[in-house]
Amino acid sequence: MIIFDIIIFLFRWIKENVTSVVPDPHISGKMSSSLTGCVLAAALLICMLVMPVSGAGEKFIWSEPKLTATIEGSNEFFPGNTYPVTILIENKAVDTEELLGLEYPMVETDPATALGTDAALTSGDAPVNVKSDSYMVGDIEQGESLTVTYFIYIDDEAEAGNYNLFLMTESRYVFSGYFDESGELRYDFRNSLQEIEIPVKVKGKFIPSDLNVTTENLNSGKEGYINVGFVNSGYASGKDAEAEIIMSPYSPVKIEEGCVYLGDIAFGDSGNARFKAVVSGDVESGVYPAEFIVMYTDESGNSAKSEAEIVGIPVGKGPKFDILSEEFVFSPGETRSFSVSYRNTGDATAYGANSKITAKNPFKAVTDSVILGDIAPGETVTAEYKLSLGGTAILKPYALNSEIKYRDESDNLCLSDELKVEFVAVNKSGIGELVTNPVVDAVILAVILFGLYYSLRRKKN
Repeated sequence: MIIFDIIIFLFRWIKENVTSVVPDPHISGKMSSSLTGCVLAAALLICMLVMPVSGAGEKFIWSEPKLTATIEGSNEFFPGNTYPVTILIENKAVDTEELLGLEYPMVETDPATALGTDAALTSGDAPVNVKSDSYMVGDIEQGESLTVTYFIYIDDEAEAGNYNLFLMTESRYVFSGYFDESGELRYDFRNSLQEIEIPVKVKGKFIPSDLNVTTENLNSGKEGYINVGFVNSGYASGKDAEAEIIMSPYSPVKIEEGCVYLGDIAFGDSGNARFKAVVSGDVESGVYPAEFIVMYTDESGNSAKSEAEIVGIPVGKGPKFDILSEEFVFSPGETRSFSVSYRNTGDATAYGANSKITAKNPFKAVTDSVILGDIAPGETVTAEYKLSLGGTAILKPYALNSEIKYRDESDNLCLSDELKVEFVAVNKSGIGELVTNPVVDAVILAVILFGLYYSLRRKKN
């Protein structure tokens, strides 16, 4: 086969070059014939010389694979995210002059083909974690391309900048073809290892960190404030930044002002967002989750926002009061003082508290309000009232309403839930009870009358 290729090559050369070297047309025919004969003779001689060499194993080097790799789509990424990265692998091998000059290739497999290609993506010096293993992508012929997708994670604290990923490829290719001693065509394979740079860019991102949540008067049934302090630990400045807090639709906390303007916040700067909120009534104290997001304009003038950070919103019960006193005993027509003990069972202080008892028939108030002062959580205070019970009151239990008025930590005027002070009306004890008992009074009157009658009758006799 190689001999035939050489002969074809010589004939072409004669056709294109021999006639042009003879200027005289009268002698061109003879000269051309002579030159042609000489060239043919030389070609036969070369073939005779080549045949033994070929049989001894002469090699013909043609080409080898040349792989390139690029990312399809954008090569810009943000910290703290996982991305699917599709890489285009292309074989851009170029044939050597020896291979291009042969009209009839001596091997069936193109030496430029990357055989059994294995491709692995590595992070190099980039702040990237490659989550995918290597892929066996198979054969890649000259001029062909294929894609493979890897998953990468950009480190949370990755610095903004330009980096290189590396695609490591390993394949085999036909290094040369030769005839063995028996004249059979043999192939010599070699391994091809390539390290291909893939440039990527990590863009800065606003990252709110060191989150600190405090509340003001955020108690059951009250209106208060949520304060979220943070530091921008990302590698991007936020222009015209706004903070937003998002509660679950099932949360007892409702945000009245969802967005708060922050202004420009550079990398490393701290900020604080204050949100107005209200808590539904009869809510147990606890911590309720919310999402905190910062929206801003990035360095390219595009709208961007941070990843949602989960924060806990503490909600308290606020001041709550119980009455510790037992029921008070009154007799009809009695006026007296009595002391009521109140305990703050909540988790917040009641400032400047005043207590009041509401008298209703058959009771009348003499002293119905008392100044208590500040009442801390767990503290017990006593209020002394003075009431009178009507003389015609029915002997039975009674209950009077009592409440405490106070100011919360935001200086809002608040009123406690209604509390019940228990009373019971009974007759007076001892001689007083006997004197006021109608039956006893009738018996006593009868005894007195009988005594008078008996005494008068004795005097008469």
